[in-house]
Amino acid sequence: MEIALALSMESNQKSSFQEIPKLNEELLSKQRELEKIESGELGLSKVWINITEMNKQISLLNSAVNHLKANIKSAADLISLPATVEGLQKSVASIGNTLNSVHLAVEAIQKTVDEHKKAMELLQRDLNQYSMKETSRSSQIIPSPSAPSELDNKSHSKNMKQKEDSSDSQVSKVREKLQLISALSNKPESNRPPETTHEEQVQSFTSKPSALPEFPQSPGDDIEKTAQLRSVSIPGIASIKDLQDLFHKTGQNMDGELTYQEIWNLLGSTMPAPESLREFDADGDGRYSFLELRTAVGV
Repeated sequence: MEIALALSMESNQKSSFQEIPKLNEELLSKQRELEKIESGELGLSKVWINITEMNKQISLLNSAVNHLKANIKSAADLISLPATVEGLQKSVASIGNTLNSVHLAVEAIQKTVDEHKKAMELLQRDLNQYSMKETSRSSQIIPSPSAPSELDNKSHSKNMKQKEDSSDSQVSKVREKLQLISALSNKPESNRPPETTHEEQVQSFTSKPSALPEFPQSPGDDIEKTAQLRSVSIPGIASIKDLQDLFHKTGQNMDGELTYQEIWNLLGSTMPAPESLREFDADGDGRYSFLELRTAVGV
């Protein structure tokens, strides 16, 4: 029953969320209408421009009247003066009528703008209430009783997988270091620690991840420390993935070996000098394995 209720509420929530874009589109449409009313060809700004132009014309008429009064010099001017004044009066009356019409139009436009603003405020308020209602409804959805146990099982499995991956990675790193120590020290087979000692150290490392395995002191340890202190910088190689990509570009896998010239052909003149890499060539064959290059770069 709870699952059915959750599914029903989820379905209602989806349909409700589909209504929100429609409300947003309606709000945007109303906003565009307001902008058209305020700044369109027949908007408020255009009306005020026309009013300003009319005021300029009235000022020009007043200036003309004053000019006539100041420059009347003959009876002919006096005879034509009434007609001129009458024409001016008609012009002023016409402008007055136009101003009244403009004033009424401005009031009507302002009323329309106010109505649109009220409609937008109502739509915005409805949209906010709608969003709050949907948010509260979605937070009330209760998962089925089996859900927590399934989540716990998934979380437990994920944690176990991460621990296994971490242990495998640590074992791999230890084996690589053992191989590097053996290669760099170049000791006879009789002087190397027996293979069982390596396996015991690997098991000790994986059983206690927080503690590093204790290797017997040998010249290989000193060589490894020297290699770490003298790690070189190869442009474009900053991680194991970059090193893997370098091998893939030459058509080789991680078991292959690269010469200095092959690396130079890929990376160009930014490569360090051959001498800086030569000390990491454990077998001295002029070719570098993945492990040797990884030690050289220090990744």
